Amino acid sequence: MMRRRWFIYILFAMLTSLHAPAQEVITGLSHNRQLTNAGGRPILKGAAAEEPILLPFSDDFSSDSLFPSSDRWTDIQVFVNNTFSVRQPSQGVATFDCLDEQGNLYTTANQAVFAADHLTSRAIDLEYLPADSLWLSFLYEAGGVADNPESGDSLTLSFWAPGEERWFSVWRTQGGTTDGFRRVMIPVTDTRYLMNGFRFMFTGYASLAGVIIEPSQAGNADQWNIDHVFLDKGRSKHDTVLHDVALTLPQRSLLKEYEAMPWRHFRQAFLSAMSPTAAINYRNNDTIVRNVTRHVSIKDMVTGAVVRDFDAGASNVSPLSDVKYDAPLLYTYNSDGTDTALFELSVWLITDDFDPKKNDTIRFIQRFTDYFAIDDGTAEAGYGINGQGSRNAMAALRFRSFIPDSVTGIRICFNDAFENSNQIGFEIMVWADDNGQPGVLLGTSDGATADPGTELNGFKTYNFDTPVRVTDYFWVGWKQNGEVFLNAGLDMNTPPAGRQYFMLGGIWQPSLSPGTVMMRPVMKGAGSPTSSNGETLINDLFRVYPNPSSGEVTLVASDGAPDDFVIDVISSSGAVVRSLDRTDRPDLSRLPSGNYMLMIRTREGRPISLLRIILIK
Repeated sequence: MMRRRWFIYILFAMLTSLHAPAQEVITGLSHNRQLTNAGGRPILKGAAAEEPILLPFSDDFSSDSLFPSSDRWTDIQVFVNNTFSVRQPSQGVATFDCLDEQGNLYTTANQAVFAADHLTSRAIDLEYLPADSLWLSFLYEAGGVADNPESGDSLTLSFWAPGEERWFSVWRTQGGTTDGFRRVMIPVTDTRYLMNGFRFMFTGYASLAGVIIEPSQAGNADQWNIDHVFLDKGRSKHDTVLHDVALTLPQRSLLKEYEAMPWRHFRQAFLSAMSPTAAINYRNNDTIVRNVTRHVSIKDMVTGAVVRDFDAGASNVSPLSDVKYDAPLLYTYNSDGTDTALFELSVWLITDDFDPKKNDTIRFIQRFTDYFAIDDGTAEAGYGINGQGSRNAMAALRFRSFIPDSVTGIRICFNDAFENSNQIGFEIMVWADDNGQPGVLLGTSDGATADPGTELNGFKTYNFDTPVRVTDYFWVGWKQNGEVFLNAGLDMNTPPAGRQYFMLGGIWQPSLSPGTVMMRPVMKGAGSPTSSNGETLINDLFRVYPNPSSGEVTLVASDGAPDDFVIDVISSSGAVVRSLDRTDRPDLSRLPSGNYMLMIRTREGRPISLLRIILIK
């Protein structure tokens, strides 16, 4: 996980001069479009805001979306998410940064230390005695996957004394690296706080870098994450155990390479595209061994039908340990849609009754529309090529077309830059693959200007004047027209894994970025599945049921299907494991469980249809 820490390389340090040599650069966000698009949540006002709440006060931010809950908090400046932390004890953290509740840089932001985000509790009825042993505890992390706060930055905690109507600082930590979360225990014993109307407040102090040197790089910085805030009576300094087993990391795609892909491509490549497992990430935060049962469910969101539902086994989990369990997945997405399909993947844990349940379920939406996506849709940082000699620099990301198709455009997430300083021209490009790096230029269009757009995280589609024909592996990207940092969105939770390159001085180089640039090719060209000899496969002439099957299936021919044909049964490795003469009831019962393809062909060998089938014994 440490590789995700601000790997701003030595590169960022080199930006102290406008004459620094050209290089890849990573910087913080100057805007959080998720918050802008959300429009904020209503803040309690009047009597509701002043009505004290009762103990216990507890929040792990797992059930909140973007903003902290008004049931417990009075402001909305922090960003509730599940992507900015490195090792969260449960899903959901509250992130302190340099952006306000609208997702914009604070107007007071500058290179000096300034008060940025606040997180303030509602009024609490704290009419207790010191002997009642009240303690406030929380977990905090400096930086996470984003920018570590510098030594001059800080995270503070203050208490409100109702009788004196003033805040008192009770805890402070300076910037640096925490290597995960640290626990803080604060006793509440002073009688000035033990009153009805008590509040507590966290404050993040931050500072910007690069405003003067390079405005397009000035952005969000100095992040802090907090989690598991808990205030109650009858506690002690030893009450540090979280009796909780919880899901942690976000759920990801069930595809091997992509978060999303065109449905037409998936229908051709389902055997090779599907992952054989579903990754489930959870943690036992308790100090004793806990038994956990895992469950997976997949729903077709078009029809509303649950298409796969199964227990993924149970196991004992050691104390204070993280688990990544790869649940075996004998399944492939199937839908009647021709261009689009949408599925909801739900994962949940079955644990002890005393566990909090709100962090035991997590969901992911699997999209099949008209584009490929490697990134997870959320930018944690900004990426670009900057410095002296970066004019005409290029950035490229590799994809694979499973059918002959056309790239009609590229969706790119450009971040909002300080004072809109990155809104300059560039060219979009498509290259053929040349032994794992960009090769021959296949198509280009100029006239584009970096624009954050209006979609979530700022995706905007840049179209080619003429669609670019592609087959197999290809690359998409940009060539910049100047030396100004373009500030594209960078997904810090998805490593590029050799799929990302950049060009300086006419030489392609593997990217050193720890994250993936958020670029998505749009595929809208004609492209029917074809055989190896280029003949079209007509996939709607046959259907097979039941699917999944235990081995005995029925083949149903539609009008226009030939009377005579041969069936080849192909394994997921591409090997023909059985060949059958014409039959309406192929017997696959002797084959082991797994994903297979039924190739229906003429006796001369011409492919007619390609059907997928899952065997579950």
